[in-house]
Amino acid sequence: MKLYDLRADLSVCCAFLLKDPFIWGGGKSGWFEGTSRGNTYPIAQGKRSEERIDGPLPDYTDFGLRPIPAFSERAIDALALMLRPHGEFAAIEMDEPVRYFAFNPTTIVDVLDEEQSDIARFRSGGVMAVERHVLRASVQTLPPIFNIPQTRRNTTYVTEEFRDQVRRAELTGFDFELLFERQ
Repeated sequence: MKLYDLRADLSVCCAFLLKDPFIWGGGKSGWFEGTSRGNTYPIAQGKRSEERIDGPLPDYTDFGLRPIPAFSERAIDALALMLRPHGEFAAIEMDEPVRYFAFNPTTIVDVLDEEQSDIARFRSGGVMAVERHVLRASVQTLPPIFNIPQTRRNTTYVTEEFRDQVRRAELTGFDFELLFERQ
């Protein structure tokens, strides 16, 4: 079992920003922290980043709002069986030949073994970041894309199955940081 942090690889693709980075609270408001919002998401307006204006259009990006994932229609089609049961999409309008949708993972799974993991905490005791992930021994399966309660505002997790489907479909713009592996 392998667990990855889903990230955008902007080294070979153009990058995007939202015209109003606070439309969804700048990624901090709770619009993308796992709560289902149905069809109430405000429609965001996107644009190419002036710092990374050139390059091909990726199938995955983050619009400068990491960890809010954004998928192209092509990526959604290729990953539909993994994405649709585990989250919601919010439209991003742009003057580009590719349409993008932000993704709110609504599947939240409490799998982190906090005692075995290395965790940076705020003074209040809340989780700031997980430096080293260790999953509970009882965890045998995971959904393909999800959040965990401790970091649902700053990390989107995916499994090896998800990563492999991205590779089979030859989707671009994806980067996967390995966080945990169990033999």
